[in-house]
Amino acid sequence: MIKRVAVIGLLAVVIFQGAGFADAADPPVMDSRYIKQHFPEVYQQIYQEGRDAGKKDAEAALQGGAASTQTSFAAPEPSSASAPVPEPATQTASGPAPAIPETAPAAAQQAKAGLGNWWEKNSLKYTPLPEQWLFHIEGTMDYKHRTGNTQSDIYNGSASLMVRKLRFTNTLSYIINKEFTKQNPQPGSPVSLTDNDYRSLQDSLRFDLTDRLYSEAGYIWEMDTANYISGRESYYAGFGYALVDTQRHFLDVLLAGGYEEEKYPQAVKAAMNMDSGSMTAGYFRETYRWNVTDRITYKQTFRIIQNFTPTNVFNNNLTNLQVIGETNRNRWFLINEIYFKLVDHLNFMTGFKIEYDSNPWPTVERLDTTLKSGIQLSF
Repeated sequence: MIKRVAVIGLLAVVIFQGAGFADAADPPVMDSRYIKQHFPEVYQQIYQEGRDAGKKDAEAALQGGAASTQTSFAAPEPSSASAPVPEPATQTASGPAPAIPETAPAAAQQAKAGLGNWWEKNSLKYTPLPEQWLFHIEGTMDYKHRTGNTQSDIYNGSASLMVRKLRFTNTLSYIINKEFTKQNPQPGSPVSLTDNDYRSLQDSLRFDLTDRLYSEAGYIWEMDTANYISGRESYYAGFGYALVDTQRHFLDVLLAGGYEEEKYPQAVKAAMNMDSGSMTAGYFRETYRWNVTDRITYKQTFRIIQNFTPTNVFNNNLTNLQVIGETNRNRWFLINEIYFKLVDHLNFMTGFKIEYDSNPWPTVERLDTTLKSGIQLSF
């Protein structure tokens, strides 16, 4: 009896309030929390009756194959006159859950493509850190005009492979110059044809410590017949830092220490009684990149190797070679290049390279200048 009176009273309040007859001073808020607080027994009765009614409707819908518009517990069935409806991945209390499209492979490809030129960036610039293996290949073929110790036209080829896993990046590069040149061994002497051969194999392993600071260790092997080097092996390890890192400009420096070992050809052995040499050295490298536009890029690289072990200085008289002193030799080069993007993965490149040796062999000039132009493939 009390329950019925309470229900009737509640209905009366709702009706009067909706019609505007209730007192407008402090009308009670008639929601489920209010009923539950002031009329718990009525709230329990309403909740149980609604639950029973919903259960009966759900059972009737499942047995009769009712459409989803009649009850929220039934899964939608495709109509013969309309396009098929994908089956839900799971069932919830409020209805079927939306199907999840199979886009994982496409999303992975988009994420890899979204890394851009990752080989030009610090791995910690990406959040989260890419966990997959990353590979990049570059190859160049160019034409050079050289003056200095030799006057020649040179054809050059190079290839580089960059591999990254998490914070580690390994770069393996190979360069080869094969040329037949016209050379003047001494002023006024007849021109002689010489087969000059330069080859270089370089491997470096880098580990990113922060998004600007990194450590690097490397190995360089060189053969240079024009400078009477049958084999030079250089080892170094140190730290690098990105001084400037923006969308258009990038400036990076590396300072390292190591040592070198050189082997000399038979001509040096016979004239100077030397077949090899070794010395400790300091290593400094500076790299700058300017993305002028989306299709034009300027690159500049400067590297110097300073020997800390003194080497002998010879006079320039081949008939009477003598040691005239000692010096801490240094070698450096400067490369300036401009790249023009032709199509995807294909660039046209032009630039020059200046090389300097403070203590070359007798008859060998200290400065060499090389002009070059060619194409670059990048994948």
